[in-house]
Amino acid sequence: MRITLIAPPLMDFQNGVLIPISMDAVRTCPPYGIYLLATILRNNNHAVTIIDLIAQGSRNLDTHWGVLLSSHLIGIGVSSLSWPTAKDIIAEIRTYNKTIPIVLGGIHATMFDKYVLSTTEANCVIRGESEVAFPNLCQAIENGENLKTVANLTYKLANGKIVRNRVSPRLTEEVLAEQPLPDYSCIPPGIYSGLGIESSRGCPYDCIFCSTSYRKSWRGITPKTFVDKVEQLLPFTSLTTNRLIQIIDDEFSLKTERTIDICKEIDKRNLDPKIVFDTRANDLLKEDFLNAIKPYAHQFLVGAECGYNAGLERIGKGATIEKIEKAATLLQKYNMAQKADFSFIIGLPWETKSDVVKTVRFAYKLYSNYGVRVLLQWYCQIPGSRLWEEQRRNEVLHEAHYDNYGFFRDHYLFRTGVKLTPSEIHEVHGMINSLKTLTTRNIHGMDMIQSSTPDPIIQLYPYVPDCKESTSLANLREVAGVS
Repeated sequence: MRITLIAPPLMDFQNGVLIPISMDAVRTCPPYGIYLLATILRNNNHAVTIIDLIAQGSRNLDTHWGVLLSSHLIGIGVSSLSWPTAKDIIAEIRTYNKTIPIVLGGIHATMFDKYVLSTTEANCVIRGESEVAFPNLCQAIENGENLKTVANLTYKLANGKIVRNRVSPRLTEEVLAEQPLPDYSCIPPGIYSGLGIESSRGCPYDCIFCSTSYRKSWRGITPKTFVDKVEQLLPFTSLTTNRLIQIIDDEFSLKTERTIDICKEIDKRNLDPKIVFDTRANDLLKEDFLNAIKPYAHQFLVGAECGYNAGLERIGKGATIEKIEKAATLLQKYNMAQKADFSFIIGLPWETKSDVVKTVRFAYKLYSNYGVRVLLQWYCQIPGSRLWEEQRRNEVLHEAHYDNYGFFRDHYLFRTGVKLTPSEIHEVHGMINSLKTLTTRNIHGMDMIQSSTPDPIIQLYPYVPDCKESTSLANLREVAGVS
């Protein structure tokens, strides 16, 4: 079969122009699932073309119609954030061809399979993991078999009825280990800063705000198998701008002994990867792990989330502010602090201004005392988390809220999560901006305290500065809660 796989970017309008936003504006690494699936399908004797609209930086299909209209099947990977772009792509394809089967995959289609099929002209959804299910679907279509035999499939009949097949058990660690590398040989050169790779799938935790797939489960491949993949991947990093390897695991260092063994295997082979990964503060308390990962760690994200223990307990983080600060202390000791981004969420649904201020002050303390970079992000309602699902059950939220561009700017969506008043939000950002004036470090040209006022607040409640506001050093230190 001739199959075309499409990766739609996250987009929104800026000054009337539709542009890539968020991670797809930065383009850290290619969409892992699409490139992996291309390799798997080629290994099953299908002819596969990738249309990487993230690399292209637009949703424009004008140069791709020859490939699209000669395809036997089109697959589109979608997250909730890229769903508006995917909807437009589906509609545009259908203006030229009504019969090419369109298959959707990814977390948004998995969660809302019936909804996306009933509101678009797509034909099928692969729910959950697609490494086995998608080739099985292609085989069934090619051989004219009944689609009822294809696990993980939701599909729409000619009369509009939607059928949901059973879901197979999650892929075992052995099956994950057998998966090939994504075919990065065909990425456009000089676009992405690095390449993605997976050493494990899932997370055993279930933080209340998290929308990551496969929570409360974890499957990891062996250190040797993973390093085999890294070694195969390294030559293709020459196609990227920074030659980075981004480990896309939800939490690479979950089992620190395993991660240490990975580092030892890398060292034994005299490899020199520059690794980007996610970790938890609790893992950073283990000095043997820090010592092992230090030569290869280029940058890593630490999910700190809250600056007070009651909030950490409520979200289910399994950490305390004492442990988070101890982690920052050890990173400074090992001269790794400048590589660490400590990420915090402010404005969680139960939080008052006082709670948010606690987090801001704690984040500033980590920066000022230990030199880590801090990211302060306002809570955003993303489908899949326990917080979101509770509000969906209460009919406060609906998947339709994510059909159109601009839901990051949607005042209703923002207010369903963040309960601070507009004036309180401006006060918090005044505090953050004041703290920024105390910062002296600048690592790789990046601000060491990153934050922004939420778009819905900027649009509806623009900030009017108070002429009496003071910017004296003494006042700034008082704001920071430091001497």
